[in-house]
Amino acid sequence: MSQKLSPEELKQFQDIRKAIYESMSISGELNYQKTLIELELENLKETIKKNAIVERDLLKGFGSKYGNGSIDPETGEITPIQ
Repeated sequence: MSQKLSPEELKQFQDIRKAIYESMSISGELNYQKTLIELELENLKETIKKNAIVERDLLKGFGSKYGNGSIDPETGEITPIQ
């Protein structure tokens, strides 16, 4: 003969199962968002690398034209390195 949970016990069991499923759903959503953020960070790293190469090439060109120095990014003034 099978036994049955009391109504209170059944409610407790159902509530905890619901909480578990909700947590699992949230966890899945957060992992999905994490994956998207990681992909975006990888894209940004590539952009940073490309920009660093362009900056390096610009500075080499400026160095050839004006000599080695420090450039003020606001004014463009070049302070020679001594």
